[in-house]
Amino acid sequence: MNNYNELKTTLLEASHHIASPKELHEYTLETSATEVMTDFEKIQPLMMEQDVSIDEARQMMRKVHVRSVLVIDKDENFRGLLTIADLESRSAMSIATAAGLKRHDISIKEVMTPRDRLHAIPLSEVNHASIGDLLRTLQHTGTPHMLVVDTLKQEIRGVISSSDIARRLKVPVEIAKRAAHFREVVDVLFAGRDT
Repeated sequence: MNNYNELKTTLLEASHHIASPKELHEYTLETSATEVMTDFEKIQPLMMEQDVSIDEARQMMRKVHVRSVLVIDKDENFRGLLTIADLESRSAMSIATAAGLKRHDISIKEVMTPRDRLHAIPLSEVNHASIGDLLRTLQHTGTPHMLVVDTLKQEIRGVISSSDIARRLKVPVEIAKRAAHFREVVDVLFAGRDT
């Protein structure tokens, strides 16, 4: 800490107003989709290795207030997407039970959505879309998170999140989950039921 200087401070007795942007940006369904995309060229995404336990993952995600993370292998290759909903789903418990393990003994690899089952929106589409277009896409696919891919560079460029859209529009956004596999059908049918 020897290389840093202590800054001068002042009392707040004369400061009673709070600054606000000169021009408040009002988000609507017509606003450009790029306004709600988390761009990985500007913001480093949270990544976790696939052998992290589901309890560790949930704790880390809650600590930094994120609802999804990219799952990578030891060589930092992208392997899948993990959401808070994945961690809190019934499938996590059923996977543990089927393997004869306790819930905290399974890794995020077991509950994440693997790369080969994920859909992404090309960046070229996002650049010409509106927030309304994004919402329509999320609702149609039944997922609250959608990756954005730069097809020219063949890299994952960002993520679109329904919770980010809801926060910007200041309205609730409901995305009904769609099941792609039998296990997901069971999870959707029993979601919210105490059995």
